[in-house]
Amino acid sequence: MHDLLGTRCDPYVNRMLTGEDFDFHCHSNLVRAVLPYGLTEFDVHDVLNVFQCTGLNDEDRYFMKACPAQPGDYFEFFAELDLLCALSTCPGGDLSVPLWGPDAGDPLEVCHPIGVEVYRPDPELVASWAPPQRAKYQHQHGLVAPRWGD
Repeated sequence: MHDLLGTRCDPYVNRMLTGEDFDFHCHSNLVRAVLPYGLTEFDVHDVLNVFQCTGLNDEDRYFMKACPAQPGDYFEFFAELDLLCALSTCPGGDLSVPLWGPDAGDPLEVCHPIGVEVYRPDPELVASWAPPQRAKYQHQHGLVAPRWGD
C-alpha cells in the first residue's frame, strides 16, 4: 500500500496544524540529504510514500492508519536515467499513533527500519532496452514564446 494522494509532511504544515516550529519531517530530512550535493529545498520533488495507508474518508477528510506492511515486504523499480534518491523513513512511524490533535502521541515506539538494496540488472534483461530520449521541448514545458509584431 503506497500513498500517492499527498506529499510529505513539512515544517509549514506542522506550523499550520500545531502552531509550533519543528523540522524533523520527511521533507526536512530529504532537504538535509540533498544539501551536500549543492541542491536545495526547491530540488526536492514530490515523494512516493511507500508502505503508508492514507486517503480520504467518506467525508473527504484526510486519514492515516497503521501500515499493513510486514517484515520482508518490498517494492522495486527500474531507474531509466541517472538519479539521486534520498530516503526518509516517516518520523510518524507506521502511522498507528495520531500525530496531531487531542489524541496525539509519541510515534517513536512505532518507527521501524527500512532497508535499501541497489542492483545492476542482468545484461540479458536489458539487452534491448534504450534510455529515454531527451524531451524536445527545450526545457520550456512545451510553451512557445509569443512573437510580438512591430
